[in-house]
This record gives sequence, C-alpha cells and structure tokens, in this order.
Amino acid sequence: MIRVFLLCSGLGHVRRGYETFTLECFETLKSEPTLDVTLFQGGGTSNPDAISLWNLPRNHLYTKKIAYAFSKKSKLSDPYFVEQVTFCLSLLPYIIQKKPDVIYFSDFNLGTMLWHLRRIMNLSYKLLFSNGAPNGPPFTRMDHVQHLTPLHYQIAIDAGESKYRHSLVPYGINLQHEYHQLSQSERDSLLAKLNLPVDRPIILSVAAINKTHKRMDYVIQEVSQLPEPRPFLILLGQMDHESAEVIQLADRLLGKLNFLVKTVTYDELCNYYNIADLFVLASLREGLPRVLLEAMGHGLPCLVHDYEVTRFVLGDEGNFSDFNKPGNLTALMQKVLSQHNNFNRLQLHNIAFKRFSWECLRKGYISLIKETVETCDSKLEL
Repeated sequence: MIRVFLLCSGLGHVRRGYETFTLECFETLKSEPTLDVTLFQGGGTSNPDAISLWNLPRNHLYTKKIAYAFSKKSKLSDPYFVEQVTFCLSLLPYIIQKKPDVIYFSDFNLGTMLWHLRRIMNLSYKLLFSNGAPNGPPFTRMDHVQHLTPLHYQIAIDAGESKYRHSLVPYGINLQHEYHQLSQSERDSLLAKLNLPVDRPIILSVAAINKTHKRMDYVIQEVSQLPEPRPFLILLGQMDHESAEVIQLADRLLGKLNFLVKTVTYDELCNYYNIADLFVLASLREGLPRVLLEAMGHGLPCLVHDYEVTRFVLGDEGNFSDFNKPGNLTALMQKVLSQHNNFNRLQLHNIAFKRFSWECLRKGYISLIKETVETCDSKLEL
C-alpha cells in the first residue's frame, strides 16, 4: 500500500481552485485499497484521515504584521509564504512519524521547502507536484509533475525535461452522471429565493474579484456596452485588495440594482450555475480554470479568451474571441444571447462528464501516484 500525504495549506482558509481540487481529490482517492491517503489542511476540523495543521493563515492580521516586518527582498514579506512555512513546520512531525511514500501538493513554495527538508534530513518521500498555476520548467525540485493541459506538458518536454517525470492528467470535478435541467418554474423559484430578477438574462463570472488577473473590470465594461435593458451581472469569488475598485466600477457603470458581487460557498455556487444564461471568464492566461469545467458541467455556454488552454477545455463547444480588444466580449455576449434557445445543455454536461468527472479520471490519478513512486531519480540537482 502506498502512503500518500495530500497537502493544501489554504484549505479551511480561502476558496480557490487549489482548495476545491485538493478536497475533491481526497474524497475520490481515500477509498482506493492500494492507497493510504491522509489529507493535511490549513483549517477546519481534524479527524484521523483529514488533519488540520497549525499555521499562520495568509489573511490573518498577525500574519500580515509578521510579513510587514521583513524586508521586501525577503520571501517572508509575503503573508502567503509565511503561511506555507508555518504549515510545513507543523507537517514535519507527521512526516517523521508516518514516513509517507508520496507527498502530493499544488503550492510550489511548499514543495521547495519539502525538497530542502528531504535533503537536509535524509528523508525518502517522493514529491508529486500538481502544476495548476502553472509554473514553467525547470522542475529540479520535484520528482514528478502533473500537468493539466497539453500546452504546459509540451512546454516542459520541449525544455528538455524527461517525459518519465511528467504526466498529463487534467483536474477532476464532481459531476453527477445524470443531468437535470431546471424547468422554468423551478428556475423562477430559485431566482426569487436568491433575490434575483426573473425578467432578464443572467450573466455569470466566477473568479477572484480583481482586475490584474481575472479582469472583472473588463467584464463590467463590456456588459455596460450592451443595449438596455441589460442582462443582470453576477460576479462571484474571493475578495482581494482590488475588489473595492471593481465594485465601485460596477456601481458607476451598471447601477446598484443591475449587478451582484459576492463570495459564496462551493455548495451555494451550484445554484448560480443553475440559473445563469451564460458564463464569462475574462482572464487571458490560466493553468486549467476549474470554473470552466464547472460551468460546462452545468450546461452553460462559456465565453472565453481564445488561446490554447480554453480550446483544450471547451473544444468545439466554446465561444471564443480576443478579449484583449474592447468590444469583443460585448459582441460575443450579444451573439450567444441571441442563440440562447439553441444551446443543448445536456450535450455540454455530457462532454464535461466524459472528460473531467472524477468518475472518469479516478484511474488516471491512481496511476499518477504509482508512477511517482516508480520514479527512480529522486536525487535531483540543486
């Protein structure tokens, strides 16, 4: 039996793709008889198979004060890095006691720390890195790297990385095999429950509420160019230092009664997928955006920037344009809304299920862990 430690310091503190993926991966693999999987998380309730480690969470006031005390040239000036360091130190006694065969993680800095610990303390675990950010080569401090898209796998191989240390296995998501599309009365009832308008189309975007990466300001600007009465815009995601500016822009361009900005739980998110008419992701670069998998799995037409990753995820079912240019998203939204009655939501769900559901990817993840154990070259160069 292979002993696996599955790590995520943000789980229990923040809601991002890493955290959702790690929890779902644990739930998928914990019943596999050839694996002994323990989840280590940064917050929440502990039990024998899912352990909450003490750490200084990145968003805690004390963590920010500690980070502020360090020079900006130091990595410890980043609260996220402080969280990783304290999480890693709390993990060390479990590593020494339980001696894992594989440590599986998504945070690059955490992997680097574990590599140094292994070297200094002469430990023997293998490091399996899920490259969700994504990071680029070289991967000298990882034993095996999971790439989520063909693009990032090929970048590593073209850089001279050994193909035996790299695998292409996309994110899995929780999807039911059977798809239930809401009737009009069910949708109206859910809209009323969520205090949303029943007489306008709903445009949904799920991502961190920021400008720099997720480009929520672009979404707002493009929606504001639609003819009135405009669709209702919903932006759901984690708040950060840019969120207030995004909300102010929506208030100025759309008006308070024409949009919603909110952070919700994963369970609540399903309700919004079910009532939306279309989904927008405005970021220009991603590793593998789980929100696209989720939206497609709920049968939503997805409007995205045209590049290799979104083509891989959505294939012929995507709605693509160049989101570098003003007006392109506006035109795409008008086109998709005019064709709304022609979309086959069941077909979109079925495609997502066959390609990205945990049910269909489970064997691939088990093989990924076994391949990591079989990797011979664990003494990687500095």
